[in-house]
Amino acid sequence: MDNFLDYIFSFPNIAFTVPLMIMIVFWIFALLGTIDIEVLDPKIESENSDGKSSSFLESLGLDGVPLTVAITLVEIYGFVFVYMARKFITPLFDGILSATASGFVIAIFSLILAIPFAAYTSKPLRRLFVSHKAIEKSDLIGTYCIVTTQNVTQSFGQARSEDGMIYSVRTAPDHQIAGGSKVVLIDFNKENDTYTVVTEAELMAMSSTQHI
Repeated sequence: MDNFLDYIFSFPNIAFTVPLMIMIVFWIFALLGTIDIEVLDPKIESENSDGKSSSFLESLGLDGVPLTVAITLVEIYGFVFVYMARKFITPLFDGILSATASGFVIAIFSLILAIPFAAYTSKPLRRLFVSHKAIEKSDLIGTYCIVTTQNVTQSFGQARSEDGMIYSVRTAPDHQIAGGSKVVLIDFNKENDTYTVVTEAELMAMSSTQHI
């Protein structure tokens, strides 16, 4: 055990051992809920020559997952590769390169090799970190629905959209819409969580008036 510890804490292994230990501590705190796993995620993107937005992580194939996940995967593969390389390849450099020089070469090549392996491993993990923007109720303005209650008044009514969602709807004062009518959500009232609706014909009439 002592020999193993001496081995992983000696150069060039230590270049991956220490960062990997830091990431292990980070994940312990993340599992305890005290640290956000996206705390290191970059917010600034660069722009390609073709005008499309892309990030440095995307160029490495490490996009789609939190930066902490990408770093951890790179450190794991780098640790394994440098460990194996030092054990089986370093002896080949005896008499050719000094221990320090061969260590630098092994560390650099282990890092270069670790990146594509980490990128390949991160691909199936991307779906776990897809974020979906919540739809605001006001974003539903313009949705077509069918009145499901006997009628819709300024104080009562419900309507169903094509996707099956049921909405509480209301009409303008002194106005009524019969059940089964096709209506359109034209406004949202935050106070009572209801939508103001008009019939499709009324909407067309309003549009025609605005164009005159």
